[in-house]
Formats: sequence, structure tokens, C-alpha cells
Amino acid sequence: MKKYQNLLPRVSQLYLIMLMMLLPSYVIAIEYTPAELTQAADTWLQQELAQLSNGELMPKLTALDDRIGAKSCAEPVEFSLSQPISQRQNTILIQCSVDEQWKLYLSVRIDEIVQAVILKQNIATGAHITADMLALETRERRFVRGSLVSEPRQIIGAKAKRSLSMGQMLTLQDVCLVCKGDVVTISISNNGLNVAATGIAQQDGSLGDTIELINRQSKRTVRAEVMGVSSVSIKF
Repeated sequence: MKKYQNLLPRVSQLYLIMLMMLLPSYVIAIEYTPAELTQAADTWLQQELAQLSNGELMPKLTALDDRIGAKSCAEPVEFSLSQPISQRQNTILIQCSVDEQWKLYLSVRIDEIVQAVILKQNIATGAHITADMLALETRERRFVRGSLVSEPRQIIGAKAKRSLSMGQMLTLQDVCLVCKGDVVTISISNNGLNVAATGIAQQDGSLGDTIELINRQSKRTVRAEVMGVSSVSIKF
């Protein structure tokens, strides 16, 4: 009798394994409300934006309409953007790729938040930029084109190339660090030897531009890179 008692547990285990193999496998679908899908899309997008190194990007999603009703999916839903992440106006595609296939589209606006130099007053064309005219603020970049000025010291002493308005975010294209006719300092570097000279600018230039100048000593025309206000550099 004892012999058969030891055998019973093994038979039960074998029967259970066979039963599990014969029974169909069922996957329980997860149900999502429109609010939950909107929140999940926002979390996913925040993670995608965090991988970018350029300025702070702030997404603003248009929530899914509650009238859509709950959606079920047997696997985690998938997210993707319809356009490159750099596009300000974009669409998030939310989809279930298994048997219950469905797709939803969610509008999103991605604003770039930057530290920008703004004007505290109106400035006329040709006016010299002084420190008291400038302030550093956090702003949405929006439709401003050009290279934003990130530090006031970059443009103190520069001239306005056009009339500029109070509250305007400044770009390097709004000012000339070196203007035509300016007397500038020319730094000349050659194999570790540094020499300074003066020259007269023959054209306007912003940071990084290469412009023509006339060396005041030799009267020769040279080309140099704009390094700052009234400062250019030549490297050999």
C-alpha cells in the first residue's frame, strides 16, 4: 500500500503537466482609457526628448477625446512620431500591433526653451550695445531664426544692424561685432608666435565670419576670422 502512496504524487504531477500542454494558452489584454494613453504617450515623449543634448524641449500634448472609449491590447502599446523630433508641430502614433490591431493619433507641440539675451529698450540702427540695454531670460525660442545670443558679453560694444525692439530676443545676425570702417585688433598666430596689429574692416562681420581688412601698417588686404567685438584673428 505504501508503494502505491508514493506513486500517486508522481502520477498527479505528470497529469498536471500534460493537461497544461493540451490546454490553449490565453493572454489577458490590458485595457487603457484615453487619459491613460495620453499620459503614457507623454511619458514616452519625455524620455525621447531627454536623450537630446540641445536646449530644453517642452512638449504640450492635446489629450485624446474621452469619447474614443477604452482600448485593449494583449501587448504593451507602441509609440512613434510621424515627423522628426525637431519639428515643432508633430503627431504621436499610438498603436496596438497584435490581434486587436488599432491606431490612434495624438497632436503635440514641442517648444524649445532657451536662455536668451533680450533687449530692455528700443535700439536704433547703428547704436552701440551697452550692458544696461540687455537682460538674460528663459524664453520659448518659437520662430526666431539665426544664432541666438546666449551671453550679454558676446555683444557688448557691437552695433545694431537694424532697428531693434524692447523684449526682442537677440541673434548674432542682428548686430555686427565688426562693422565696415571699424578699426579692429588683428591677432596673428604662427607656430606659437603671436603678434597683434590693427586694421580697417572692409565689410561687416558676425562671430565666426571671415572678412577682409586692410592692415594699417602694411596697407595690405588680409582675410581674418571675427572672434569678438572689434577683434579678428589670422592663423598660419
